[in-house]
Amino acid sequence: MSRMRPKPNATPDDLAFGINPCAMALEAGAAKSLLYLRDTKNERVHELAARARTAGLRADAVDLHRLDELTGGGVHQGVLVRLRALEPVDLRAIAKAPREQGSLVLLLDGITDPQNVGAVLRTAVAAGVDAIVLPRRRGALLTPGVHRASAGMSFLAPVAAPQNLAQAVATLKEADYWVVAADAGEGSQAATAFDWPKKTALVLGSEGEGVSHLLRRESDFAVALPMDPRVESLNVGVAAGALCYLWRRQWPFPKSVP
Repeated sequence: MSRMRPKPNATPDDLAFGINPCAMALEAGAAKSLLYLRDTKNERVHELAARARTAGLRADAVDLHRLDELTGGGVHQGVLVRLRALEPVDLRAIAKAPREQGSLVLLLDGITDPQNVGAVLRTAVAAGVDAIVLPRRRGALLTPGVHRASAGMSFLAPVAAPQNLAQAVATLKEADYWVVAADAGEGSQAATAFDWPKKTALVLGSEGEGVSHLLRRESDFAVALPMDPRVESLNVGVAAGALCYLWRRQWPFPKSVP
């Protein structure tokens, strides 16, 4: 077995741990090997090891210290997988693809908390989002924390390669997308009354800083969720879910999709 020796309390980025993330990594063909707790009594862990072996992958039993070491003390539930390089989706191809039911793309601007990124990715899969664009800078990439927070949906989410968000906006505009910023500033419209474009590029900013000035200037519209004035803001994962389904209410799933 190859040796993976991270520094103390560090987790290599080519890992996912926990039962649900490991299960989804195996289902998506993203795993290349599996480690599990030698003394585990958890039948789901044993099932994952069996699935890995059936798929021709190496599945090795190790002690608790080894799992704790590799996950930096994270909640691994007795199992982890080592990952293949994840293939990003082609944003330009997605933007140009014809879709009768419309298209929604998310751009994550300055969202650095893996919990929030994971929540957005999980929502994106549920809502049938066509692509999620992560930035080269000022954002969280696909890390073990993101895989865990998304319950493994990060392996199914159509994530575009990390790139400059301004360039991504230009690519989407060339393909007739309208850019909508989730921003409660001057000129914003109530998201619940907004006439959502058929092809929408929705920019989501962090809970603290919001959408950057550059992307706000590049946006065609700004929307905000109406809220009780005693609530200053919503977690970006919650806001993303509400906004995605407001768009989806106007542009429903094709009949073949539940």
